[in-house]
Parts: sequence; C-alpha cells; structure tokens
Amino acid sequence: MYLDLLNKDEQKDFLELARYSMGLNGEYKEEEEEVLLGYKNECQLVDYTAFRQDEIKNIIKNLIASSKKVKKIIIVELFGILLADGEVCDKESEFINMLSNEFRVKEYEVSRIRRWVEAMNDIVQEGYELISR
Repeated sequence: MYLDLLNKDEQKDFLELARYSMGLNGEYKEEEEEVLLGYKNECQLVDYTAFRQDEIKNIIKNLIASSKKVKKIIIVELFGILLADGEVCDKESEFINMLSNEFRVKEYEVSRIRRWVEAMNDIVQEGYELISR
C-alpha cells in the first residue's frame, strides 16, 4: 500500500524482512505468499528472490538510518503479511517488538498500526463478501 514511498534499496530490504517474518512460525502459508507477491508487484520487483535471510540483523541496521516514516511503513506492511493468516504467533510478535524497538517506534504506535491493519483487513474482506452475493 505504501511501499512505493520507499527507495529501491529499502524496498529490497523490506522484501527480505517480509520473507524472514513469514517463516518465523515454521511455515510459509499460502495467504502470506499471496501478500508477498502483491508487495513485489507494488515495488516493481516481481522477480526478486530473498537471498539475504542470514543477514537480517544487518538489514535492520541498514533500515535504522531510514526516516521515521519509512520505518512505520515497514511495520504497517509487515503486519499486513503477518496478519494474512488471521493471527500473529509469539515469534512473529517478538520479531515485530524487536524491530519496533530498533526503529524507536513507540509501543502505543505499534498497537495503533496493528489495529489499523486488522481493521483494513476486515473492511477488504467485507468488500469481497458484498460483491460476492
């Protein structure tokens, strides 16, 4: 939704974080894969394949230098992929908390972001239900 506001390096780093976060629960779910494909399309990086999964700490360090706006966009979009299956497991929650601490995004802001993403997901689902009747 907002990934076009990131530069290409930030977009690639985001796609690495997204792929990494998808696997935190031990599996890559179909719903998450669909969201990731949407993110790749939005970034115009459809053929991008995550290859720096063992460098996540370095990727996070790179992103710390980004603007506050970029950091919040990353958290919004990560919640989008983590909530694709309707839940955020403990490991995913721990990752988001660690990332928000590194990004210096306050806990109440992260809570607001999560609630907003959940509400947006509900609205999109409701829209599909309305047009499918």
